[in-house]
Amino acid sequence: MATFSLLQKRTVSRRVRFRSSRRVPFMPYGFVPAFGLLVLLWIGMGPFAKYVIEQSVIRATEHVIATNDAGWARAAVSGQQVWLEGQPPTQMEGEQLVALVRAARMPALFGEERPVTRVRARYGPAITSPTATRKPEWTFRVSGGVMRLEGTVPDEVTRSSLAAAAEGLVDARNITQVDDFLTVTHVAEDTAYTQVALKGITAVGQCDQGVATFLNQEFSLRCELPNTGVTALQQLIAQPLPIGRLGNVDILSNEAVATCDSSLADLLGGTHIEFALASAEIDPSSNGLLQSVADAAATCPGTLRIEGHTDSMGSANANELLGDARAEAVREALIARGIPADRLIAEGFGARRPIGDNTTAEGRAHNRRIEIRVVRASD
Repeated sequence: MATFSLLQKRTVSRRVRFRSSRRVPFMPYGFVPAFGLLVLLWIGMGPFAKYVIEQSVIRATEHVIATNDAGWARAAVSGQQVWLEGQPPTQMEGEQLVALVRAARMPALFGEERPVTRVRARYGPAITSPTATRKPEWTFRVSGGVMRLEGTVPDEVTRSSLAAAAEGLVDARNITQVDDFLTVTHVAEDTAYTQVALKGITAVGQCDQGVATFLNQEFSLRCELPNTGVTALQQLIAQPLPIGRLGNVDILSNEAVATCDSSLADLLGGTHIEFALASAEIDPSSNGLLQSVADAAATCPGTLRIEGHTDSMGSANANELLGDARAEAVREALIARGIPADRLIAEGFGARRPIGDNTTAEGRAHNRRIEIRVVRASD
């Protein structure tokens, strides 16, 4: 019986499990550029505004405070808005600091620009202690037939002489009463200072409405009077000052102011300056109107205030900012058309001064407007 080896075959079976790879779900790659734009917008509205624009506002404000010896003032800054706080030595110094901060300019990409768009004051009461030792300064104001004397004088003799000079104008063309609120500072008598103060009383005494100031050694005057008195007042102001320097002088003829305000109101009453929706960008369709406004403004006297008004739609704060921005845009447009920058100021009023019914579309359209008028001595 033969023997043999039995070969056994082994069958090897392999089980292979196929697993589908995990794929990234559908991705709308077109959203990537949009996302990038959102990031840039966030940078522009956040870090850029915070660390570039706002820092420029802070530097401009601090520079004004330092160069004008206003260490009493503190500034709170948010974006391009500034709130001034503190206790000014006098009301005049507080008002002047607001004007200086608003007009401050800083270097920018295309030259010097005004980084501050809005300035508000939250001052405490002015220091009025009669024993305080300060430089003499004053404000003499005429309104409604009343001459009001405010400020500080070196001594009692000076105060009496100035009050007597003002009383001497009573029963003149436009002065019926004198209110004396002068305060003595108890510093040495200064004859030159007294001469400047007497000049201020004489000048403002010729005005129907007017204000003369002597602040930080600078004499300024704003005055409204009939055209027949303009030349004589100009000759008085042209005489050299015995002390200090001559500041801003606006001598406004009543007739010229009325003509200017009327012509600007006619231009802007019939046709509005158009802006992009909810924006301060002026529509090109208004270029012709802006040129007409610039031509009229060139013949106007004094300083012009550009006022931005809105309807009541949206928040009060948003309307204030929009009014500010639109007024500033018109100011820049008029400067580009040849009106000197120092003759124009911009101010936004938001929805606070409606001329139409905000409950109707027609009324709201009337309220969305730009107005330009001469800054009056009584403002």
